[in-house]
Amino acid sequence: MKLFWKLLSGMLVIIILSFAVFATVLLQSSLQHSLDKETKNGIEEMRVLQYAFLAAIEGLSESYTVDERTVGRLAESVAANASDGRSAICVYNAGGLSVYPAGRRAGELFDMLSVKEPVKNRSRCVWRLVRENDGRAMVAMARIDCLGQEYYLEVRRDIQDIYDRWEEDYRNYRTTLLTLALLAVVLTSVFAAGFTAPVRKLSLAARDFSEGAYGRRVKVRGNDEITALMRDFNGMADRLESNIRALEEHARRQEEFTGAFAHELKTPLTSIIGYSQMLRTMELDEEDRRLAADYVYQEGRRIERLSRKMMELIRVGKLGAERQRVETKRLSRLLEKYAGVRLAEKNIDFCIRLEPAVLWGDMDLLLSLCGNLVDNSRKACKKGGRIRVSGRVEEDGKRYRIRVEDDGQGIPENELDRITEAFYMVDKSRAGKEGGAGLGMAICGRIVEAHGGEWRIESRLGEGTRVSVYLPLDGADERNGDE
Repeated sequence: MKLFWKLLSGMLVIIILSFAVFATVLLQSSLQHSLDKETKNGIEEMRVLQYAFLAAIEGLSESYTVDERTVGRLAESVAANASDGRSAICVYNAGGLSVYPAGRRAGELFDMLSVKEPVKNRSRCVWRLVRENDGRAMVAMARIDCLGQEYYLEVRRDIQDIYDRWEEDYRNYRTTLLTLALLAVVLTSVFAAGFTAPVRKLSLAARDFSEGAYGRRVKVRGNDEITALMRDFNGMADRLESNIRALEEHARRQEEFTGAFAHELKTPLTSIIGYSQMLRTMELDEEDRRLAADYVYQEGRRIERLSRKMMELIRVGKLGAERQRVETKRLSRLLEKYAGVRLAEKNIDFCIRLEPAVLWGDMDLLLSLCGNLVDNSRKACKKGGRIRVSGRVEEDGKRYRIRVEDDGQGIPENELDRITEAFYMVDKSRAGKEGGAGLGMAICGRIVEAHGGEWRIESRLGEGTRVSVYLPLDGADERNGDE
């Protein structure tokens, strides 16, 4: 069952049941109050008639004979003078036969009252509510001692009008209950619809979100628990969308990475297989054989470099940096030795000036970082180009900035955000000539991240590129944090 119907049926049951119980108790209480009041009036009237009857008997002269005929005339006189017109009087003798009016037989009250009791209880009366053919009545009976004889005075009071009023009230109650039920259906439907509307919106938004509409959100209005739930849903949706976009981007890069890796392997493997097949199946002179073997060797070295770069990329991503004290003087010497031979091939003006300091990092990875940056600058520079490597302590005293600048071809602005992707190459033809695989900048990014550093790449097409790397200096707080 849907929440709307649960709310509607539950509220209707509560409202109608509450009204029904309250009205029923009220009607029954009113009926009982009227009956108690009428019973009290009936008993009081019976007492008045009883005293009036006794007073009439005592008013007779001593010579007057009191028999049943006399008692009957006295009862008739008392009924005419003392009764309020709603009550009927009947007088019975000790045998239970009516003296006034004649022809009746006493009922159950007579049997209850005629039982012999102590003198102190002989004036008590009994009463009962009875249902008759012509309606309902309250019947009361009292015993009268009349000059040594016992008579029984019965007062029958008509109370049918009380039940008539009660039945009229009950009919009005049923009409009111039906009207209230219809009104409750309308009002509770509106309330339940308003209450469940945000829930339906949340359900639709969650369904759309699950079907791929990651930008789906709900409008937040109000300041109750449902509103808080809607805010939480929007917050959750924001985080999920961000994570999903990140996963999609990661999957895209993984796919591009796999495709690029397969492509990078395909070219040298094709050459190796082709020239190997030539060596196996064709008769070649010494010069052609040497040329084919040289192609196989060069392409094999290319695959070796690619695998080495891949292993370095994986190693940095999984193992991170083993940090220790790294002196910039030693890093400068190793970098100059590493880059000197390759830069000399293109007659590049190379200069290193690193301000003396102690870094907190991995020497091998930092050398690889600087070496890759210098190598990328070498590939971008023409013969006779210029590369500058500088380093200094930042003003905050906590970081060391290494900057690599060149006057090479530069990078288009729209490609700056992608150069750290694996196998991405700005100029594929140039990278092919230089033996690049598009992994150098991806490795640099991993190394900077592993050291908890930052970097910034600035470039202008045709003017050159400047890469600034910010690394932590050696300090107690950094060492303690890593330990």
